[in-house]
Amino acid sequence: MTARRYGFEPGDVVAIPFGIGLSHYGIVTAQGTVISNSRKHGGVIEQSLADFSNGKRVRLCERTDALGGAIAETRARRRKGQNYHLTESNCAHFSRYSHRQKPTSIQIASATARTFADMIFGGRR
Repeated sequence: MTARRYGFEPGDVVAIPFGIGLSHYGIVTAQGTVISNSRKHGGVIEQSLADFSNGKRVRLCERTDALGGAIAETRARRRKGQNYHLTESNCAHFSRYSHRQKPTSIQIASATARTFADMIFGGRR
C-alpha cells in the first residue's frame, strides 16, 4: 500500500491517531512512503504507509502553507536519522519544519505536559 495509491501527494502531512486526542504526523514522499519522527523508532525514519499507519485510519492534514511538495519532502529527507526528542524534535515539530513553519505555543505546552506524563508514567511512542 502506497500513499499515492490513496490520493496523498508528495509533501502532504498525514496523521494517525494514538493515545487520547493525540496524533502521530508524517510527510508523504514521491515514492508513496512516509517520513516521520517517531519515539518508537528513535528518530526520523522512512516507511511504507502500511507500516506508518499500523492498521489505523490515516487522515490528510490541512495544508497551511503554499510550500511545494518536493521542497517539503526534501526538507523531511534531510532530517532522516535525526534523533527523537519529545519537547524539541517530535513528529509535530518535524512536520512543521518540513513546511518551514515554527512550532506553535500549543505544541510547546502539549509537549511539556507529555514530558511530565512520560516522566511519571513512562509512556512510549
